[in-house]
Amino acid sequence: MKLKKLFIFCLSSLLFSIYVQAQDVNVKGKVNDENGMPIPGATILIQGTSKGTTSDLDGNYQIKAASSGTLVFSYLGYTSVKEAINGRTTINVKLQIESLSLQEVVINVGYGTQKMKNSTNAVSKVKSDAFENRPIVSVAQAIQGNAAGVNVVQTSGKPGASFDVRIRGLSSINSENSPLYVIDGIQTKDISGLNTEDIVDLSILKDATATAIYGVNGSSGVVVITTKKGKSNKNDFQFTSYLGMSKAVSNVDVLNLTDYKTLINEINPSYLTTANDPKYTGINTNWQDEILKTGIDQNYNFSYAGGTDKVRLYGALGYQTVDGIINPSKYNRFSGKINVNANLYSWLKTDVSMNIIQSDGSYISDNNSVGQGGAVMSALVTPTFLPIWGSQLNVRETNADGSYKDGFKDGQYAENPYQSGWENPVSLLSRKNTTAVNRYLSSISFDVNVLHNLVWKPMVSLDWTRSNNVQFVDPFSNVWGRNGDNNPDSDKGRGSNTIENNTNWNFENTLNYSLKFDNSDLNLLGGMSMQKNNYTKDANSGTGFPVELTDYDFNVAKNQSFENRENEVKSLSYFGRVTYNIKNKYIVNGVFRESGASQLAKGNKWGFFPAVSAAWIISNENFLKDATTISELKLRGGWGKTGNLSGLPAYSSFDLNYTNPLTNATTLDQIGNPDLRWETTTDINLGLDLGLIKNRIKFTADVYKKNTNDLLQIIYFPGFSKPYYYNAGEIENKGLELGINTMNFTGDFKWNSNFNISFNDNKVVKLGLLKKLPFQNLTSVGESVILLTEGSSLGSFYGYKVDKVDPTSGALLYKDINGDGVITPDDRTNIGNPNPKFTFGFSNDFSYKGFSLDALITGSQGGDIFNASRMDLTLMNNYNNQSTEVLNRWTTAGQITDVPKANDASALHVSNRFVEDGSYIRLKAVTLGYQFKLENLKLNSIKLYVTGQNLFTITNYKGFDPEVGAFNNATGIGQGIDLGTYPQVKTFIFGLKANF
Repeated sequence: MKLKKLFIFCLSSLLFSIYVQAQDVNVKGKVNDENGMPIPGATILIQGTSKGTTSDLDGNYQIKAASSGTLVFSYLGYTSVKEAINGRTTINVKLQIESLSLQEVVINVGYGTQKMKNSTNAVSKVKSDAFENRPIVSVAQAIQGNAAGVNVVQTSGKPGASFDVRIRGLSSINSENSPLYVIDGIQTKDISGLNTEDIVDLSILKDATATAIYGVNGSSGVVVITTKKGKSNKNDFQFTSYLGMSKAVSNVDVLNLTDYKTLINEINPSYLTTANDPKYTGINTNWQDEILKTGIDQNYNFSYAGGTDKVRLYGALGYQTVDGIINPSKYNRFSGKINVNANLYSWLKTDVSMNIIQSDGSYISDNNSVGQGGAVMSALVTPTFLPIWGSQLNVRETNADGSYKDGFKDGQYAENPYQSGWENPVSLLSRKNTTAVNRYLSSISFDVNVLHNLVWKPMVSLDWTRSNNVQFVDPFSNVWGRNGDNNPDSDKGRGSNTIENNTNWNFENTLNYSLKFDNSDLNLLGGMSMQKNNYTKDANSGTGFPVELTDYDFNVAKNQSFENRENEVKSLSYFGRVTYNIKNKYIVNGVFRESGASQLAKGNKWGFFPAVSAAWIISNENFLKDATTISELKLRGGWGKTGNLSGLPAYSSFDLNYTNPLTNATTLDQIGNPDLRWETTTDINLGLDLGLIKNRIKFTADVYKKNTNDLLQIIYFPGFSKPYYYNAGEIENKGLELGINTMNFTGDFKWNSNFNISFNDNKVVKLGLLKKLPFQNLTSVGESVILLTEGSSLGSFYGYKVDKVDPTSGALLYKDINGDGVITPDDRTNIGNPNPKFTFGFSNDFSYKGFSLDALITGSQGGDIFNASRMDLTLMNNYNNQSTEVLNRWTTAGQITDVPKANDASALHVSNRFVEDGSYIRLKAVTLGYQFKLENLKLNSIKLYVTGQNLFTITNYKGFDPEVGAFNNATGIGQGIDLGTYPQVKTFIFGLKANF
């Protein structure tokens, strides 16, 4: 009987338990992020069903589910969380941001975020992890070598020098080829002074399907920069600092005094007579040693990240100073950064970003020939028998009254005896050229939850820059200051002061509406943008200063001139995007932007730029869903159009006059063209993303083709020095990009690798009225080094092809290209292409417990360099010092050599003799560090590290460095020309990072 009762009791308990477990319960709770901030719109699903709900504006949710069920919490960009109910009625969860993988959150195609896994576009992501372990001073350095399809070249080693950033080649002749940068929503073309310590990550948008939504500003690619934010209920402080020393990567060998005298005697015996003057006896100045010194780098940063559940704050202060290897080149920067993110109400959030940058630089003249005053070239070609100071001469010439003549007085630089206006290198460095820049970047935006899934986001941003450039050549120490334009009585000394202001306003409003269905998601974005750029320039200059004056003072100048200019550019745009995701397998994305610009005349102001893209996530198909090897497999494709007007002046459709404020004289300043149109780029992209072994191996491939039509071109009318703009022509770029990321080892010992390689082919398909466009005239030979022709690559070098040096006469002979039996200018042809065949980057990150080792290798293959510096160092047609290459010059009949005789008139031409292979492989940076854990000292950690930059380069280039660009500018046509370029530097840095 007892056994029967026990059986009945157990059976009843089991049935009751089953009944209770099957019973539905009402579950409620809150969904927060890792910082405790509520997440509205999070999805809560009952596992195994399509039943679910979403969190409200405060992150709260409520759902009815079986007490034995499981809830799945998810939100875009966050790792999903599963919670077994187990009869509970309250479940609160915190969602963590997804770790670095193909599913990471990226800022994509503008005005929003999207999972990389769901992206339909060509996007490269660079996290701060890729560069935080090495000191960098520019955003471009953070990108260099870390993103496929992006070519970053450091064209000069001088402090504060900008980098050339080109995304998928050059697409314009006279408009900018540099990308748009979006810093926390602030759109700008200028990233100078931005503190890289504030950066979290960078997203590089490369194809038109990603950039079309930015319209006129996105035609050359977009780099979206996200900076650090505050943290809820935390107080994190960080201090970073480093000290570095720099030296020139290499030197150029020039003739010693004995070999120099032998050479100039062959050129003109009178040159040797001058060099042997007793006043120069015993003088032998090494000019490279005199101007190339040790540079010093210093950097200090302090930041705070903290806040409450309602308000988060990030604040940072930074100071950087770089003393260049050529005095007085110097760059100083102070930066301040504040980000505030606040939940004002359950339906209202605000984000405020402020960035203040103050910088000042002292610059020298470089990237010029000697006749144009380039200090670097002057150090190479100035004869060594000349001293620095006139007082160092053995004989100091005097006037009739016994006083020293100019050029021989104390405090005056020695004059070159061959040409009085030719300054010695140290004299050139005495000229003042300083620029002080004040910059303010700020934005404020609001997220207004109008309806449950409808968010209105108004935003206003400001980018204001004021630069003040002062130049002065004193009236006493050097020849140009004393003589001016050969009128020493009135023109002693010369100076100028130029103040420029740029004010960029951007007003934007967007509406974002999202819908979730059983098997699909729909996201709609619409917006409008109003942009205004105002530019002013106030400049004055003067000559004729008191001899004792050491700095520019316009008020005391005898001869004064003014220039005042102001212009304003406005644009209005409407844009939208539709993204439809079906079963997380098939994604379609369409965008458009219609923009109107004030530069164009009525009837041509508006341009329409659409794009469409799609992706198929094959790995989510049933036949691959359970695959163990393939983690991710996706095909992408897209087509789109973008526009460019950056090369147009403000009022290009109008004829304009300019009135001189000093003389009131009016002159024609611009011939307008009312038929000007948008420069338009059409882009096609196909891509593949592949992840293997739980994404430990990730591979990306993209092929693309983009054609730019209605190129903005320039023509000059006879007797008028200002350009006339018109549309004509076409440029094509097509290429292949490959990238692979691997997690080689995990655990205590970690090793991650990143390799990317980019191939790009550039071609000028069609030109306009002029079928030959010359660029970059070289004063030493009076010829242009670049000629654009149909069928050639943009920036191709043009000149004669060398046949040989005649063994009988020593004259340089050229090839008869057109076969008419004589050498004429018609025999000039394409002699080189500065566009590399491919570029690559390879980085490796190693760590073991507290130790870390990071190495970055960059390289370029196939790009030619026109070594105009070498040309000036081998022409042998005057009194310049020359490189040791001329020791192999022809001197006797029958001699076989590739260096012609001295003073050979036939050698004074642009030719392939000076075109060199600019290919290189460079160990760009290596950092070794150790991180100490110091909890007992109330410090989270201290990391000490040592870094070497530009440590080793493999190249056949004969100049200072293969990363050059004497004439590089926003268009990039003058790339690959080396003419007195400031040398690259090899730097060793010691630093620390402390977190507390």
